[in-house]
Amino acid sequence: MNILDLLQGKYKNLEIDEMYTFPEEMYQNSGILSLKDVSLKGDITYYDDANILLTGKVSGTMLLEDSISLEEVPYPFSFEIEENIREKIKKDENTLDILSILWENIVLEVPIRYTKVEDYQKYQGDGWSLVEEENYEGPKNNPFEDLL
Repeated sequence: MNILDLLQGKYKNLEIDEMYTFPEEMYQNSGILSLKDVSLKGDITYYDDANILLTGKVSGTMLLEDSISLEEVPYPFSFEIEENIREKIKKDENTLDILSILWENIVLEVPIRYTKVEDYQKYQGDGWSLVEEENYEGPKNNPFEDLL
């Protein structure tokens, strides 16, 4: 994104309403299977040479692996961004790599575990079953029970 006019003081505010596509290499080892419909609605405001602020709302959908079923599931995300981007501007080029700024913030939104499984009955085997936390009754035949 070229921001030369903003840096030269021709105007103080640059409005952004864009959709972004991330190359697969960016999210390859992050737990994200794909990113779709990533949009940024906001603006870049020039205050002085040390303070150039990016503010706005980022939203989109990431495709993740379900923690229980291991199926691909969509995970919608949305967050506010407010960041001083002065250090991120390439000095000789007067450009801004908006994808790297968005990526730094999107990666913080990736949940550790995510599932859409509602029926836990089909996730069981010989001597084990997956139960919801509310239905957990504690360990049965706990050999360490006498130690308590």
